[in-house]
Amino acid sequence: MALDRRRRDGRRPTVSLVVAVYGVADYLPAFLTSLDAQDYPHDRLEVVLVLDGACDDSPAISQDWAARTDLRTQVIHIENGGQGRARNTGLEQAAGEWVGFPDPDDELDPAFISTLIGARDERAGMVIGRTLIRQRGRVYPHPLDFRFHRGVRTIDVRQSPDVVQLSTHEVLVRSELAQRCRFPEDREAPTFEDGMFIGRLRVMSPLCVVVPDAVYYYNKRAAGDSAVQTAWDKPGRYIEQFTDRYLPYLEETGAAPWAQQTVLYDLGWYFGVVDRGEAPDIPGLSTRHEALVRRLVEQLDAESIRRAPWPHLSAAARARMLLWKGEEAVAIIASGRVTSLYTQDAVTESAAPARYWGRACGYVDHGDGAERECPLALCVRLPEQARQPHL
Repeated sequence: MALDRRRRDGRRPTVSLVVAVYGVADYLPAFLTSLDAQDYPHDRLEVVLVLDGACDDSPAISQDWAARTDLRTQVIHIENGGQGRARNTGLEQAAGEWVGFPDPDDELDPAFISTLIGARDERAGMVIGRTLIRQRGRVYPHPLDFRFHRGVRTIDVRQSPDVVQLSTHEVLVRSELAQRCRFPEDREAPTFEDGMFIGRLRVMSPLCVVVPDAVYYYNKRAAGDSAVQTAWDKPGRYIEQFTDRYLPYLEETGAAPWAQQTVLYDLGWYFGVVDRGEAPDIPGLSTRHEALVRRLVEQLDAESIRRAPWPHLSAAARARMLLWKGEEAVAIIASGRVTSLYTQDAVTESAAPARYWGRACGYVDHGDGAERECPLALCVRLPEQARQPHL
């Protein structure tokens, strides 16, 4: 593909950045400085700051910057209604041919916009930059960084379902498509607004371009007080995240393989939090959540679960999901040996209940008993280590 398709008038397309601003006064100046530093023509770049209510000095910082910058800027004041509503409000006012949604507590590399626009493909609805995580002076790759290891590429997610995209902060989307997607505006589910937006976009436009040199710096807060970091303490993470996000997401996307892998990627974090005992101790929450996880797993294909490539989605998690799917026995294999055997009914004297958040979903045996009693011809085999993602 050509790497710098120009408009017919010879000018590069206009780009709008819609930014929902709330409670980020400590981080906002660095973010705005990174916008000023963009090497993309400033007369082709618009910034729409949506001030989602005032709880600190963010509105004053935004107004002061808007008065100084040479970037075309809109500052919109609304009552606090959440990130989804703020982004939708800004999207309605954005004039660019392409639109992005960076977070105001992060930073953009100076060539971020120009590199994304230079790599766009007229067939694709979205170009995706590379997120690098910064924390305590260190920079390290995102868990989905494998997408960028083969350079700039146009990818059809119908052929490469492992190319999961969950965030909008590092992407540019064709404006006419973005206007049709919109973000959820309910606030009980603490995350996955971006996932819903991307899912709707991919239904309309399954092609995307991955651009490794377009770098976006995600600043992981040392205080652990970002929306993503605090979400695990909220009941909505365990209830409404399923009823208002994952289940509707699978319905809207027709449970396409790429959508199933997106859900499985997120489920891996749940199994980790629950199995480590880090979920909140709220009466009745575990029972309701476990029922919703089972309901969600009913919508996933057994083959998608078996082939899920996510290292954080353990073989034990996949085995329990397959028991929920009705498999009689699931053997976990390492170095050619059965290390664990999950079954609907106990087949050895040493078998113990297999549980998810305290609720039994079958039985499990480890070690020699599992190796000796495993009916290999009758059970699903899972490698202990997840396969590599397919690109």
